[in-house]
Amino acid sequence: MSQCKFLATPKLDFIIKGFVLLVGALFFVPIMLSQQIKIDTASARAMLKALQNSNLTNDQAMTVAKLEGNQGMIKEMHGLGEADTEEQFAHALVAAAHGLPARTPAEESYMFSAVKNSAPAISALLDQIEAGFQTQLRDHIRPYVARPDSVSVRGFVVAGGDGGGYAFGGQDFYLNIALNDDIVMAKQVMIHEAFHGAQGAVYHEDTEHWAKERTLPADLVRGAFCSSTAELFMDMRNEGTAKFVGSDDILKDAKGPTGQRPYAESLYGKEHLSDSANLLEISIASLQAPTPVPYRVVYSVDFWGRGIVYSISSAMVSAIVDQDGPAAVAQVIQQPGYDFVLRYTRLKNYGKDRAHPRLGENTVSAAQSLHDGCPSGSPSPSTAPSVRPN
Repeated sequence: MSQCKFLATPKLDFIIKGFVLLVGALFFVPIMLSQQIKIDTASARAMLKALQNSNLTNDQAMTVAKLEGNQGMIKEMHGLGEADTEEQFAHALVAAAHGLPARTPAEESYMFSAVKNSAPAISALLDQIEAGFQTQLRDHIRPYVARPDSVSVRGFVVAGGDGGGYAFGGQDFYLNIALNDDIVMAKQVMIHEAFHGAQGAVYHEDTEHWAKERTLPADLVRGAFCSSTAELFMDMRNEGTAKFVGSDDILKDAKGPTGQRPYAESLYGKEHLSDSANLLEISIASLQAPTPVPYRVVYSVDFWGRGIVYSISSAMVSAIVDQDGPAAVAQVIQQPGYDFVLRYTRLKNYGKDRAHPRLGENTVSAAQSLHDGCPSGSPSPSTAPSVRPN
């Protein structure tokens, strides 16, 4: 969820949706992102320097914690339920610098001792990233962003914590260099996360307003379901487009095992798209259960670890691009997630082969209901008819 916390306009977005799509189609302009992608390695450099200081003080460690990139690391750890304060960060850093074990398992999750042991290799990767890496990122994502004005995206390279790369819905993104064992994987992760930054610059979707606008008891239940499914579809749109732009195919040239594993898993995922679609269907059903599964649990199952729902999400983007061209990516990231789902179901090859698997009845019904404003009286996903391709 840390990758995709986006906001939008509630009713206004729904009312002017058709007009916005028409204008977007008529006036699509690919932006150049000229010099607008900036990479900051100061946090990672400061971390390596601090870990080599066997006399590091807590005050010095707190200074490192306050660096902008490391603030993102702490925020990510909060999202993962780990040690998430500057004080815990500083205690873990001092312990590692002094060659001592972390005080608690939570502080150990920063993995600073492992960073210290890998310092030479990490420093070498930082040298490569600092050698004009932002130009490669800019050129890679340029064809997939549509907006007439400039977009600024900032990347922070950090060393430590969990998660190889992450973003929080704005225009900043983060690469954890400690979990990327060669420059090929670092490039792929940074393209993926930089595109999240571009998404944050061009469109903000408020998935919570569905629940906020409903006051009657029955509406509260319906609103919670609408909010959760809207968030799931938003995450599918964001992760699917980012995975398409920062394709795992880049990793076929990776030398380290950390990069080779996701490439092999992506190949498996492409061969088992129906499994990914089935998990998505189960996720939708679980959100409408008498005791709904919390969305954070659904997200962790769908997108963390092997990230099974990544497969169907990126396959949907690929299918849309196959029919409508690369410019479709720029259109998709400026539309609500549920419209992304419906757009896929209306492709001419939808459901006709393994590359275009049908989505479940609950999934399509939930997307259609959101498109219609998620009215309280709309049929439940288990009884609503599916949207069929045109």
